Amino acid sequence: MASTRKARESVRASAANFESVVAQWFEEDDSCEEGNIFEDSSSEESANEPAHVNIEADDSSSDNITSSESGNEEPAEKGIEDHTYISRNGTTWKLDPPATFRSPVHNIVKKTPGPARGLKTCKPKDEWDYFISKEILEEIINCTNIESRRVAALRGKTWKNVSLAEMEGFLGLLQLSGVEKSWDVPIRELFLDEKANPTYKATVSVNRFEDIRRMIRFDDRRTREALSADDKPAAVRYVWELFLDKCKNRMIPNDSLTVEEQLVPLCGRCSFTQYMPSKPAKYGIKIFWLCDAASAYASDGIVYAGRKPHEPTQKKLGLNVVKDLVKNIEGSSKNITVDNFFTSVQLAEEMLQKQITVVGTIKQNKPEFPNEMKPPASRAIHSSLFAFRGDITMVSHMLVHLPEIGKDMFENIQENNVHKPHYIEKRAFASFTTT
Repeated sequence: MASTRKARESVRASAANFESVVAQWFEEDDSCEEGNIFEDSSSEESANEPAHVNIEADDSSSDNITSSESGNEEPAEKGIEDHTYISRNGTTWKLDPPATFRSPVHNIVKKTPGPARGLKTCKPKDEWDYFISKEILEEIINCTNIESRRVAALRGKTWKNVSLAEMEGFLGLLQLSGVEKSWDVPIRELFLDEKANPTYKATVSVNRFEDIRRMIRFDDRRTREALSADDKPAAVRYVWELFLDKCKNRMIPNDSLTVEEQLVPLCGRCSFTQYMPSKPAKYGIKIFWLCDAASAYASDGIVYAGRKPHEPTQKKLGLNVVKDLVKNIEGSSKNITVDNFFTSVQLAEEMLQKQITVVGTIKQNKPEFPNEMKPPASRAIHSSLFAFRGDITMVSHMLVHLPEIGKDMFENIQENNVHKPHYIEKRAFASFTTT
């Protein structure tokens, strides 16, 4: 007599109905044995054999799941890749944030910001003296008198040396014209016009002012040619370094600083004039500044003079500029904010070694930028994607779709009070941070 057992489907041990299905199988086996007692010996032997139960073990915790067992599930290696992003140069980014316990040492500010210890100011003149010191003025006066005597001798004339009071009065009038926004007014109009400020002609005569303005120098012309071969700004280098030394030592900046570039307008003759079409002035002297983010106080600066003669093209200019500017704040646990000209993973890693954190935007064409972080058109507005590499965090935030950027879109954002995620707000609205 043929067996009445039915074909059974497999069931996983982790299934919710596992126990009930197995119990049903044993009940069916018992009923088969009772109904087939008159079968032949071969049937009895097969009936006495233990029931064959097809149970698949739960291998979800194992990495050795085949595609046939997992159905539409992908291999385990794919799951590992889904938790990491790899950029073009092999930089690995993780999707899971690192564990945090206590504040790292590079986030603990050790010095109170404000004026340096021992500085007291009672008058505006005191503040002026702290930065434009007597040493700087004497250097300018000495160089000016040397050049003036040389020129006067060529013309068969004599030169009356500039005194300290005259130089201070000359610089003071230049500041006054700037405060009054009279830099484009002819000099003789400032001195001789009846409606002009009487301070000008009360300080110095117009002829003496023009002579000093024409002959003022910041270096010895006899040594300029030799020094300019290796340093284009050699004509002002010594006075510039004296001024920066005062800036570094007169003020302790806040915990947040910024690195940015400035184009000082200049249309005169200068061997290191830069052209920047994005700036209003277009032509001028380019200066990289390290400034306090709260007070805009300049802590350090670098005059960019371009490449030196016979020097190859500079690589990683932004990285080198930031490294030079932060030398005076190494180990201070401060934070610097930079734009995409300076930002890179290498910069963040090197600054962390100096106990300095970085916040900045990063260009998508950087080799360490993974393709998965680039915002596609299908991304939802105001969505964010995070990637982590040790203490470095990268954030890709979708503010608006590029075709929709316009005045109406930003007005709508302001009316609806839409903000970036709280995690980004804690990091100064950055797309690239170190923590």
